[in-house]
Amino acid sequence: MEKESPLRTDLHWLLAYTKPKSEQLAEEHLRRQGFEVVCPLIRVQKLRRRKWTWLEEPLFPRYLFVGAPEGQAWAPVRSTVGVTSLVRFGGVYAAVPRVLIETLLEAAAELPQSQRAVFQQGQKVKIVAGQFASLEAVFEMVDGADRATVLLDLLGRQSRVRVDLHQLVVE
Repeated sequence: MEKESPLRTDLHWLLAYTKPKSEQLAEEHLRRQGFEVVCPLIRVQKLRRRKWTWLEEPLFPRYLFVGAPEGQAWAPVRSTVGVTSLVRFGGVYAAVPRVLIETLLEAAAELPQSQRAVFQQGQKVKIVAGQFASLEAVFEMVDGADRATVLLDLLGRQSRVRVDLHQLVVE
């Protein structure tokens, strides 16, 4: 049994180029005008105020997939707040296959809510920030919501150290 797609089948998809960091603003204004909009997001880990945090950013910065029924005018898209233009090749709008949009939506639905690496006991990890930055360690256990206990070789013996989970990456 084939699963039903959440996308309308009568939509024609184009690619909109947005102003820097204006994907969300453009998406909001396009939806108000009745267009379907897909902006795939990815969770990334970044250092903010000396602390590693997870952020959601567009998978394709400055691009939005815009869908409208066949025959609907595309001129309003070009003048929408946050949108710079529609992508064209040789004066012809770049049509995006519906299959690509469906694939992006399916991939987004399959991602777990937390994309943190799941560390296993005994796994080699590297500490990427903090006072032990660039040292290799062995993961021991999660210790609280955002902390972990790792084993470090310090001065010829293994020592247990508590670090932020955000500071660890898989070796």
